Amino acid sequence: MSDVPFSKGDRVEVRRASSLPGGLRGGDAFYPATVLRAPARSRAQILVEYDSVASPTSTLTPLREYVPWVTARPAPPNEFGRRFLPGETVEAYAEEGWHQGTVLEVSEDNSRYLVFLEATQEEADFLQSCLRLRREWTGGGWDPPFPGQKLLPGKPSPVTESKPGKVRQLKITFSKKSAPRFKKGKTVEVCSDDEGYEGAWYTAVIVDYLGNGKYIVEYLTLKTDDETAPLREEAREDYIRPYPPRRLVPFSLLDKVDVWYNDGWWTGVISKVLNGSTYVIYFSTTNEELVFEQLDLRIHQDWINQKWVIDSQDAFHQLGPATGNLSSKTYFHKGMKVEVRSDEDGYRGSWYTAVILDSIGEDVYLVEYQTLKADDETELLKEKVRGSDIRPYPPEVQQTCGFARLEAVDAWYNDGWWMGHISQILKDLKYQVYFRLSNEEMVFKHDDLRPHLEWMGGQWIPSSKFR
Repeated sequence: MSDVPFSKGDRVEVRRASSLPGGLRGGDAFYPATVLRAPARSRAQILVEYDSVASPTSTLTPLREYVPWVTARPAPPNEFGRRFLPGETVEAYAEEGWHQGTVLEVSEDNSRYLVFLEATQEEADFLQSCLRLRREWTGGGWDPPFPGQKLLPGKPSPVTESKPGKVRQLKITFSKKSAPRFKKGKTVEVCSDDEGYEGAWYTAVIVDYLGNGKYIVEYLTLKTDDETAPLREEAREDYIRPYPPRRLVPFSLLDKVDVWYNDGWWTGVISKVLNGSTYVIYFSTTNEELVFEQLDLRIHQDWINQKWVIDSQDAFHQLGPATGNLSSKTYFHKGMKVEVRSDEDGYRGSWYTAVILDSIGEDVYLVEYQTLKADDETELLKEKVRGSDIRPYPPEVQQTCGFARLEAVDAWYNDGWWMGHISQILKDLKYQVYFRLSNEEMVFKHDDLRPHLEWMGGQWIPSSKFR
């Protein structure tokens, strides 16, 4: 028996029956998922959690199920900006999965395609961003291979010495006993910390594990100096992450996004929406703004504690539990000072200081607010709240150097903290703050603002960590 080629945390796609309305019996599709448990032997099944397939008992809970590992394959990288021709076999993203089809017609600007879907035997219209070339996973690579990628042989070829200069060898010390996190053939992203390229991520494939947290990776978009072969180089584990899952969400003002630029993904913030598919992106590292099309963007995600998380309370609500309910794992005790989130209309996303009075059930607590009073105004308001709406009281962070444009902040307003973004820096230590949920701007003094922090995986993460 051979080993199961997947491990916990791997991004995969699982072949299962198509969920397209009117789908034919026997039609199938690939659905993005994350491996939660992977036994060592090949006869065992793996436990996966789907990105967008809902549980039959709750539409807000992602489906988890055991599947034969042979029905899964690694999640392929995005082949960014590819155009398709009539007659090409593709996979189209619909109803949370990738469905096989054939391109019939192409719009003049190559932005839309008419596709004949095998599962429904019907034609449907798709945006370019919702299509990819049909490929098969052979166990050693993709067939047909991605540009610049060869099917991985049993033994990797010698490492190419030359480098393009923008991604250098990374130096971090690891224990000699460290086990590999990433297996051969796994598609990943590698981060650069070279001057001028800090924070950019480049798609690569793991070629070999050298030990002590070192890997040989082969980039899919970077070539050697002579442009004759894909670049291979040594990279350290802390600069590698799994390839992020696809999140099909609409973009709006102040969303944090990754932008495809110079063969890699760069983090920025949408500072202006020009039309339905064109955006102005602000890059804090260079303090510049550039214009990009929607096809050049993806929602920004960070790999934290073996989970993909999104730096936005809005995004957590928008994507649902696919990112994991991180705050529910926190244990609250009697007398603990906390903050409680409101989901009431007009107050959604605001946080209010409270004290835990008692635990009154499974993940339910009685709290007493410190700034809100009961209807008769004679005593502090007490109410029952779910643990998922509670977080520890954040540490006091002194912002002595002032806030930057587009920085995420919490503003003290109406007895609570409201998340917003600095839209304009005014005189006398005042700021204009934009609130996306209400689509309004207000002016605040410096002392009425605090840096925005997210409670994730049992720790406070500053918003600067996501930029």
